[in-house]
Amino acid sequence: MKFEDNPETPADKLGSRIRSRMAGLPPSLVRVLEFIDANRLDALTKSAVEIGTMIGTSDASVIRAVKAPGFAGFKELKQELAATFGHGQSAADNMARTFSGIGDQHDGAIDRALDDHGAAFEALTSPETREQMSTAVKLLASARRVGVFGLGPSSYLARYFALHLTRSGRVAHVFDGSGSPLADQLLSMQDVDVVVMLAYGQPYKEAMACITEARRLRKRILLVTDFAEKGLASHATTVVNVHRGTAGRVALHGATFVCLEAMTLALAHRNKDRAITTLERLNELRKSVGKAP
Repeated sequence: MKFEDNPETPADKLGSRIRSRMAGLPPSLVRVLEFIDANRLDALTKSAVEIGTMIGTSDASVIRAVKAPGFAGFKELKQELAATFGHGQSAADNMARTFSGIGDQHDGAIDRALDDHGAAFEALTSPETREQMSTAVKLLASARRVGVFGLGPSSYLARYFALHLTRSGRVAHVFDGSGSPLADQLLSMQDVDVVVMLAYGQPYKEAMACITEARRLRKRILLVTDFAEKGLASHATTVVNVHRGTAGRVALHGATFVCLEAMTLALAHRNKDRAITTLERLNELRKSVGKAP
C-alpha cells in the first residue's frame, strides 16, 4: 500500500514528523509540506526548483518548508523519503532506493550505475563464476535444440541469446510469454534438449510453470540468476550466478548480457565448423533478400 493511501499507518514515521510540525507554520510552507507528504516519489526524484514550480512557489520556500520539520536540507529529506520505500520490492521501491544518496545531479546516477556494473563484472570474472560458465557451455554444447526462458526486460536478452544460438547452428525456442501465450510456447519444450532460464529472485508462477514442464519432460535446466542459494536453483542442472547490481536497487542487466555473449562465443568455438558454415549460409540468405553481409 502507498503511504499516501493511508497516511495514518503507524509505520509512517516520516508522515507523522511532517504533520506534527505544520502547526503554526505559514500557509505557504504548509502547502509545500502537504505536497511532499502526498507526492513522495515526485519529492524524491525532483529538485527543489521543480517542486516549487509544481506547487507554484519558489525553491527558497521549498527549502524553508523542508527545514521546518528539522531536516538539514533537501538532500536529507530525500534520504528519508527513500527510506519510506525501503521495505517494498516493487520497481518504484527499487528505483527510490537507487536514487537515495545520489543528489540532484544526474552525474551521480551515472557513477552509481557504472560502479554497480563494475562490481557485477568483477564477480563475473571470479574463478567460481568462470567455472560455472564453463560448465554451462559444456551443457549447451551437448544440446542441438535449446529453449530460452525470460520475462520482462529479460525477454529481450532471451531473444538475443536465442538469435545467436541459431547463428551458431542450433535450433532455439523462446519462452517469453505470460499467461496463455506462455502456455502455448511451452508446448514446444518437448522439442528442446536444454532449457536456459533467465530468472531472478524468488520463484514466480511463470518460472515455476517452465520448470515444472521441463522436469516433467526430463529436460536439463541451465539457470542464469542472481539468487543462486535457493528457490529456482534447487531445480536446475547447472547454475550461473550473475549479479544485477546492488540488492534492493534497480536491476542492471549488463553483466547478464556479457555472460550470455561470452557463453555464445565459447559455444561457437567448440564447434567452429558448424558456426562458420551457419554464418556463411546466413550471408547467402541476406544476399537473397537484398541485405549486405
